[in-house]
Amino acid sequence: MEKQVIIRKKEKVERLVEKLKKAVSFYIVDFTGLNANEMNNLRRRFKNNNFEYFVTKNTILRLASEKLGFEQISEIITGVNAISISYEDPIGPAKIIAGFYKEKNLLSMKLCYIEGQWFSSQDIKKIADLPSKEILLGQLLNLLNSPVNQFVTLMKNIVCNFVRVLDEIKGVKEKESKEAEEIIEVKEEPLPKKEEREEAKDVKEVKDVKERKEPKESKETKETKETKEPEEIKKTKETKESKETKETKKQNKPNKL
Repeated sequence: MEKQVIIRKKEKVERLVEKLKKAVSFYIVDFTGLNANEMNNLRRRFKNNNFEYFVTKNTILRLASEKLGFEQISEIITGVNAISISYEDPIGPAKIIAGFYKEKNLLSMKLCYIEGQWFSSQDIKKIADLPSKEILLGQLLNLLNSPVNQFVTLMKNIVCNFVRVLDEIKGVKEKESKEAEEIIEVKEEPLPKKEEREEAKDVKEVKDVKERKEPKESKETKETKETKEPEEIKKTKETKESKETKETKKQNKPNKL
């Protein structure tokens, strides 16, 4: 008898392991407070949307989670627990759980697994507000039904971006060309070397000194000229007087008989 119990227990664990392996998502909920009618109502909602929903014993759930390496499940196994499993739509069960809780103020989610990610009870509302698989498929079909419009829009964006890039490249090249021309102009007028600057400075100083001396020399020359002129006049006068005296003496000299 005990052996049969152990075998059935192992079978239940294996079945649960297989279900959880195939699931795209599963939700572990606490159904405390629900009566039989409410439980049946909730079960029909899941079944009508192709989701599994069943109550499981904590020992079975613990053993299955250990086999799968789901340590997160072991941390929340207390009280009474049920599991909802989805094999296609990962968000659908969350919508049913959130809707039922809003109506009855009963049924709380403990933990959920969605395609490799774990979420806590605080995330149930965010998950429930996500678009369902049908809505996402409808949006995808709308996109696929208008490939021409999308292609035209895409090509227009590509052309606009390409033109914008060309304009930016052109602006950069014009700027570089202008800077290159300025550099060439600067090179054509080289600055004088240090020796040339010093030589130019010396020439300027000599020129300044010469300009300061020229007025003084000019003045001295003028004075010399003025002094020289009376002397020449005096000498001429003396020569004239000497000549006149000589002629007078000649006239006064008696003739010899």
